[in-house]
Amino acid sequence: MFTSGENDYREWRAERLALYPGSVRELLVDIGGLKDVSARSKAAILASCRHANMAIYTCRDRTADRAAVRAFGEIFGLRQLDHHLCTNDDGVSELAVSTGGQKGEYVPYSNRGLSWHTDGYYNHAQEQIHAVILHCAQDSVSGGESAVLDPRIAYIRMRDVNPAFITAFEHPDCMEIPANIGEQGEIRPPVRGPVFSYSDAGTTLHMRYTTRKKNVRWRDDATTTAARECLADLLEDEAGPVLRFRLAPGQGIISNNVLHNRAPFEDDSLQQRLLYRARYFERIDSS
Repeated sequence: MFTSGENDYREWRAERLALYPGSVRELLVDIGGLKDVSARSKAAILASCRHANMAIYTCRDRTADRAAVRAFGEIFGLRQLDHHLCTNDDGVSELAVSTGGQKGEYVPYSNRGLSWHTDGYYNHAQEQIHAVILHCAQDSVSGGESAVLDPRIAYIRMRDVNPAFITAFEHPDCMEIPANIGEQGEIRPPVRGPVFSYSDAGTTLHMRYTTRKKNVRWRDDATTTAARECLADLLEDEAGPVLRFRLAPGQGIISNNVLHNRAPFEDDSLQQRLLYRARYFERIDSS
């Protein structure tokens, strides 16, 4: 679709905009539990993923652990987990405040805010993250709200402003993440690639992106800079297409790695935020 003719694109664009939810309520689906998803609930989640690349589910049974998150992913064809630096052996991360060790060096394991990004933007091309499950076992005392946006809507809005912005974001040297160097040497080599790429004969869009200011190098040309500014404005537009929510215990979001951020949060001695995160190399099987 993205590499086909203009008429096909216009038809696709109109459909995407018509189906995109106007509020976060349209993303909500009730399920029995992570291992108890009825055919009707599964169909509703898949429909939401087709329309918005994501769904927010609410479990009646709040029982949850890493194995249950993996089982939930398998219902939607997700099996190839990204065993990155801070995952457990099963490939599922526990996002909670960590004050020491390796986890303590990374923002997701703190109570600080996370700027806009897609997961795994620092992964090399053969291990891009195409789907993510984020399940809330315990919320924080305050804060921790998230905002999300389907990358297809970002693409449409940017192309509406200037098609050259899309060309700039497709460039293979558009965004580089420098090597991650630890005390023992190189943890991850530098990664360079486009923001927008395509698969399935040009019908499926993938996005790798971050608004972080440090440890990222952008292609130094005027159009790329203008494209970045256009996207940043869209993501901060209070009247725009961004959807905002705060996960409660027993809720989670399953997505095809949509754009997202996280506000800072506060725990106390009795209540500490805990989310399970699973990142996959496949997309959600919504066929």
